[in-house]
Amino acid sequence: MIAKQSLHPEHYYDAKTLEVEQTQVFEKSWVFVGFKDQISQNHDFITLQVGNTPVVVQNFNGELSALLNVCSHRKAKLQTAQRGNRPLLCPYHCWSYKSDGALSGVPQNRTDFGLDDLAKKKLALKQFNLASCGNMLFVRVAKEGPRLDEFLGPYFNVLEEISNDFVDPVQQGNYHWETNWKLACETVLEVYHVAGTHPETFAKFAKPEVEVAHFNGHTTGNTPLQDAPKKWWAGARKHLKLEQSTSYSEYNHFFIYPNLAIGLTNGSLMSLQTYEPKGSTQSQLNFQLRMMRRVDGGATSDAVKAAIKANFTEFNHTILEEDRLVAESCQANMQSIDSAGILGKCEERILHFHDAWRHDVQPHLPLRD
Repeated sequence: MIAKQSLHPEHYYDAKTLEVEQTQVFEKSWVFVGFKDQISQNHDFITLQVGNTPVVVQNFNGELSALLNVCSHRKAKLQTAQRGNRPLLCPYHCWSYKSDGALSGVPQNRTDFGLDDLAKKKLALKQFNLASCGNMLFVRVAKEGPRLDEFLGPYFNVLEEISNDFVDPVQQGNYHWETNWKLACETVLEVYHVAGTHPETFAKFAKPEVEVAHFNGHTTGNTPLQDAPKKWWAGARKHLKLEQSTSYSEYNHFFIYPNLAIGLTNGSLMSLQTYEPKGSTQSQLNFQLRMMRRVDGGATSDAVKAAIKANFTEFNHTILEEDRLVAESCQANMQSIDSAGILGKCEERILHFHDAWRHDVQPHLPLRD
């Protein structure tokens, strides 16, 4: 038999599985934070949840630092928005912190707390590993582990190139899915479902074939585009004065384990998604759309961008909604079934994803067949 066994349904809803994943998958992996250009100004920040750990990546006068996003005083969140610009100052009692996590300000310290230097040092925030690949930022909560370039392997050069090419933000947002995070990831890891799930959308966009490459849990899926989207993007590039990637001109899709998916359309548009666990059967899909840089190095006006982006932002939304509905349908059945599914050769990228997942969790979690 060519087909291989999928994960047991229990691992898509079991609370113990998620508990192990938070520490052994997410906190030990390099997790995508955002783009450096999103936090280029003093006091810019991005927050994210990495496993069980709230993290803030903040700009301190040009120095980027990843810190625990929890005040040492009464445990309030320091930065409460997903992105923004404000000093690293607790909104509850105004305790403030430096780039290395050191406590820098305690209102009424002399009269009410009496914290000396040693006491302040003990109240410093945890600092985490932060590294960049081109314009992309990654954080690792675990103290020990591979360097980012070792973790990404051959994908380091890929991400470096595309992150420096696709520099024009178009849209960002998030969706709530009633699915386990792994099930959400799996919707982008094969084209076998396109005919059934996307007959009027993606099926008319790309051809039903894929060339796969992989490194550990990271995978590539290169799919030829249909003629119509190529023609549309040729016109869009001319109108917007965009360059086209010389390396990626079809539909080129990359998955960076554990939860980052990047799709490039005709060397012109980047669609980036992360899948964040919000519970054993819930997840949040965070997405960003970015266009290729302009030929003249300038910025596309908002008016021109707005006129043309409606086409592909609506398409992106429709595809994600189609995937959400079918994924939620699968999730609803998981607790009713006590046997694993099967994966064909056409679902090879999911097998690589599962292999990496098993490697991470197996020493800490009994796996059901």
